Amino acid sequence: MRSSSGPPSTPAERSPSSPAGQPQAPSPREYARILVIAALLGVPVAFAAAAFMSLSHWLTTLVWTTLPDSAGWTAPPSWYVLVVPTLAGLLVFGAMRLPGHGGEPAVAGIGLHPLSPVQLISAMLAALASLALGLVLGPEAPLTALGLAAGLIAARALRPGASGGQLLVVAGAFAAISTVFGGPLPSALLLFELVALSGMVPSVSLGQALLPGFLASGTAALVFTGVAHWPGVAETVMQLPPLPNYPTVRPVDVAWCAVVALAAGVVAAGARRTAQGMAARTAKLPAVAVLCAAGLAVGLLAVGFRAVTGQPVDLVLFSGESVLPQIVAETSAGVLVLLIVVKGAAYALSLGAGFRGGPTFPAVALGVAIGVLASVVLPDLELTPAVIAGLAAAASAALRLSFFGALLAALLAGSAAAETIPIAVIASVIGWLAATALQQRTTRHRPDAAAG
Repeated sequence: MRSSSGPPSTPAERSPSSPAGQPQAPSPREYARILVIAALLGVPVAFAAAAFMSLSHWLTTLVWTTLPDSAGWTAPPSWYVLVVPTLAGLLVFGAMRLPGHGGEPAVAGIGLHPLSPVQLISAMLAALASLALGLVLGPEAPLTALGLAAGLIAARALRPGASGGQLLVVAGAFAAISTVFGGPLPSALLLFELVALSGMVPSVSLGQALLPGFLASGTAALVFTGVAHWPGVAETVMQLPPLPNYPTVRPVDVAWCAVVALAAGVVAAGARRTAQGMAARTAKLPAVAVLCAAGLAVGLLAVGFRAVTGQPVDLVLFSGESVLPQIVAETSAGVLVLLIVVKGAAYALSLGAGFRGGPTFPAVALGVAIGVLASVVLPDLELTPAVIAGLAAAASAALRLSFFGALLAALLAGSAAAETIPIAVIASVIGWLAATALQQRTTRHRPDAAAG
């Protein structure tokens, strides 16, 4: 498997439906059929995504709440916090021994190469172990893999030799990822940028090629909205707590938010570049040793943070979306600084060691923490624009997708969206520039560095 950060290396990778490299345009009748299948595809993908999130939530609750409560602990003891992420390393290594090799490593980003249903099993097992046992990664990458596999199955509904199979493969990814980013708009833009960067589809055909995915994401979001309220179903959705009213953009906020965006971009992109360097340096070491050592180190960081601040280990562990209200409400600059350092290090370790998950959610949590810190220490900077700037820049830098970072921040801003959209756009561009500059600098110092 490969990262989505560059064009596929072979024609077969470029287009599963066309051995010549680029898929042929379907006929109008065939395209209409593809749209119908894409719309229907969103339904099972939404159910599958809900099942994955619910299982992940159940495992997380079992390991971090039910078992400690049964033992009579008010909080997981330090040894337990060290053992559980280390155990995740063993489980992920076991999944890597199965067909599919556990799917795409988190450091590779969000891949667009589909797995077969058999290979998908190992990817889901590795992702569940990583997410539920406390590694600092998000669910968007395994959900994308789930959607791609569903799209691959749906493509078989087309007549043999028909063009357009790849459109349904990507449509499955659109549908799955719309369940975690609050609907079809941010997910569609995320995958639009990823597909454009990957070279899978000629630029002149992007609109037509991605329309089935856009439709599938809408259907999936519609179904998921209803399913999410069923008993026993847990959703993992990126959302901010209500932010203070922000009536108008002020010049001082724009100036300070540029600083916030630069800091958030450097932290998010720096963590990923550190992870890529770690992955390169440890490539020849036994994978089980790297995974277990990184899991232990993540546990140590969480234990150390709790010992110094008295705050729960949840602030350091996991993807971070569930503790955003606590981060936004934090007023201690010291706690926020330590959180950024410790969670940033845990994020880089989780990425670089080969755990399975996505890079976006923890980067957003880091960006929000940087924004809150800036509002505490910088004079006359309001909380709302600072949080939006940090979020936009971190999301943009983590994936190097500037449009997605801005739109995600604008949609999560809630009632302050209209006033903070300009800040989100500026911050997202700054985050993208910071990530690009860091990438170019790393490549100059390491000519054989992988792109991404």
